[in-house]
Amino acid sequence: MRKRGLTLTEVMITILILGFLSLVSMNMLRHMIKADRIFDQHDAHYRGAQVVLERLRKQLEVAFLTPNLTAVDTYQTIFVGKDDGDTDQLWFTTMSHKRKYYGAREGDQAEVTLWVEDGPEDKGNVLMIRQMGRIDNEPDRGGTVSPLVENVVQFNLRYLDSETNEWRDDWDSTGVETANKLPRVVEIALQIEIEDPDFPSEKRSKTFMKTVILELATPLKTDPTMTVGGGIGGGL
Repeated sequence: MRKRGLTLTEVMITILILGFLSLVSMNMLRHMIKADRIFDQHDAHYRGAQVVLERLRKQLEVAFLTPNLTAVDTYQTIFVGKDDGDTDQLWFTTMSHKRKYYGAREGDQAEVTLWVEDGPEDKGNVLMIRQMGRIDNEPDRGGTVSPLVENVVQFNLRYLDSETNEWRDDWDSTGVETANKLPRVVEIALQIEIEDPDFPSEKRSKTFMKTVILELATPLKTDPTMTVGGGIGGGL
């Protein structure tokens, strides 16, 4: 019995089906690769935000102010937090500095400035830090500037006053109300926004919180009814 071969029409239909299946498979693979890349970006951004908050905790814990305000040839130490809506700013002096180079004329004291500025189009707003390994009378100049976190939506700071046991949205150690005084606690809220892996054209945001107790600040007044940060008691 003679075997019947495929007609030209059948061959063309088979080729079209295989081409369609290949196209579907390639699109699925492309979406999987993109989703995997976005998830990796999510992990990197989230880990980066957590690392930054831990770094800020270590610096703020040992923030300090010198009582020698009128001494000759002294330097100016400050703790100034400016409430600027969703993107606050902070200037402070700390004892957390570590020398990067052997023999550098630096100690453990440093000036630190934190603020948010516009970054490149694909980076959004960027949380920046300025650090200077020597304290002088210009706490907002000099040192090195570097980015900390990209795509920042909010960088909000609150300060707990040990005298009133109340939160403040700003702080000024050079002013009258909190003259040469540190807040007992600093609360940091950092919100970042990144691409949604399920809907690439949309954004997803996540907020990270950190409550930092300043070791060199005046303890809170004893108040057993008061809680700080949802569980830290009075007299801190």
